[in-house]
Amino acid sequence: MKNCHLCREDYEEVKQALSMKKVAEFYGLQTNRQGFCLCPFHADSHPSMKIYQHDKGYFCFTCHEGGDVVKFVGRLFGLTNEEACKKLIEDFSLPVKTEGLSYREKRERQERQERYRELQKFKAMAMAILKGYWMLLCEAANDFASPHFEEALQELSIVEYRMDCLEKCPEKYYADRKAVRRLGEIKRRIAGWNDGAYSR
Repeated sequence: MKNCHLCREDYEEVKQALSMKKVAEFYGLQTNRQGFCLCPFHADSHPSMKIYQHDKGYFCFTCHEGGDVVKFVGRLFGLTNEEACKKLIEDFSLPVKTEGLSYREKRERQERQERYRELQKFKAMAMAILKGYWMLLCEAANDFASPHFEEALQELSIVEYRMDCLEKCPEKYYADRKAVRRLGEIKRRIAGWNDGAYSR
């Protein structure tokens, strides 16, 4: 592996396989409940680096250093992106084959990458819909005179549960036809928010 060059698909496979939190903790960083840790890139006495577990990124609000798992390891050990990616493959014993791929293996990897991109696109779209509805519900829940007050009481916890499910397991959410159909209903509900009270 040390003498071979990685392609874009190799980087994508590594980033899909490893969460930022897992990588940070593997190399000695400890996060608190809010996902913050001491930044290793400057003299940090108060946790200022945010570890984003699900989108596999990090950002320090003091020195403004940020990126993905590959950039993190590169910055931590003074490596190029390719060297950092190879280090992750070796340190985590990832089943990433980087040379001698057959046509079938290349095609299967491309299909995995396409499914991953499709899933990420769905997750971003679904989360935007749920968060938009959640914000409207929060506003209505704090206004007893709102025509949406009762709806907010009924739906707020359900929407929060759906957002949690989407964040933790987008694959399962994507495969749930009922949940996906409900997203369409919520999108239409947001569009007609000012038209009157809610009725399912």
